[in-house]
Amino acid sequence: AVVSTQSTGVGDPSFLETLARTVRDLREKNPSIKYYCDPVMGDNGHFYVPEELLSVYRNTIVPIADVLLPNQFEAEQLSGHTIATEEDGWKVCDWLHSRGKAETVVITSGEIGSSGNEIVSMGSFKRGATRVKVSIPKIPTSFTGSGDVFAAAFLTWSHKLPDNPKLIMEKTVNTTYAVLARTFESFRDIPEPNSFEKELKLIQSKLDL
Repeated sequence: AVVSTQSTGVGDPSFLETLARTVRDLREKNPSIKYYCDPVMGDNGHFYVPEELLSVYRNTIVPIADVLLPNQFEAEQLSGHTIATEEDGWKVCDWLHSRGKAETVVITSGEIGSSGNEIVSMGSFKRGATRVKVSIPKIPTSFTGSGDVFAAAFLTWSHKLPDNPKLIMEKTVNTTYAVLARTFESFRDIPEPNSFEKELKLIQSKLDL
């Protein structure tokens, strides 16, 4: 059994506290349950939730998650360490492993040790015993919902390929990139696309999902 959360729009620490209690209660009934957590707090150097949630994520949510899926900004905020290089990224993954029961930590996206032309994803499996890094070309725009696509794809491929971390990462990143690239192609010739025109092309990408 799996509990998966993407806490988009959470504005109150009490929600996260309730979530933690719910996970603990479910584990009492089913100790094999797996909790996948995408700690949605911000991106590109900015929070889009109240900063007071950070301590709740760090002290209450991170310790109970089996799988953590922060982006670069979120991983830096949780750990208190800047990620400038690949080595920094692995150290932060190790720190997140050490904070609780997370067997898997994935920094889902970031410009980590790249020239600015790539987006890097770093997956640390079995508490760091297996490490997988995947890079894709950077698409010159921003998207809303790309982290949700990554987390959903990662959950799906982890279920289908439980013993193949390399393929999980490759398929998750490729799935996400296919959706983003198709979306970008749909509005790249529009001078100032609005949010509706930039909406992720999920239906059109169903064969990639």
